[in-house]
Amino acid sequence: MNLDRYHEQHADIRQQVKDLQQRIEPEALAADPGAARQSLVTLGARLNIHLAFEDTALYPTVLKHPDPRVQQRTRQYMEEMGGIKAALKDHLQRWLSTGRVQAEAPAFRKETLAILQALRTRLEAEDRDFYPMLETLAV
Repeated sequence: MNLDRYHEQHADIRQQVKDLQQRIEPEALAADPGAARQSLVTLGARLNIHLAFEDTALYPTVLKHPDPRVQQRTRQYMEEMGGIKAALKDHLQRWLSTGRVQAEAPAFRKETLAILQALRTRLEAEDRDFYPMLETLAV
């Protein structure tokens, strides 16, 4: 199974995470909360594109694999990502306003860091475990 597109998307998402991480450093956040908010929106958009590819192309294909262990692991990844996706959606809704980001910068930073850590952990797990497993499958 060729996962080049997914690896490229992971690299892009990692770059967006890095950009957002820099923009939520206390000095950067105080200087330009709008840039931090926009970086969060960009990350959300890129992640949604990636998840749409996974949900419509990757997961349905892999769930047809005859090995129930492969199907189970795929379902596990799908469910776990659903939680991260929902958390990010809620986070984006909570921080719609740049004024709110500015007024509550420490809370914004703390919550954003938690989301970024969950996302990094997920990307690492996919790159280390899930994608290598899929690349060996004849799907």
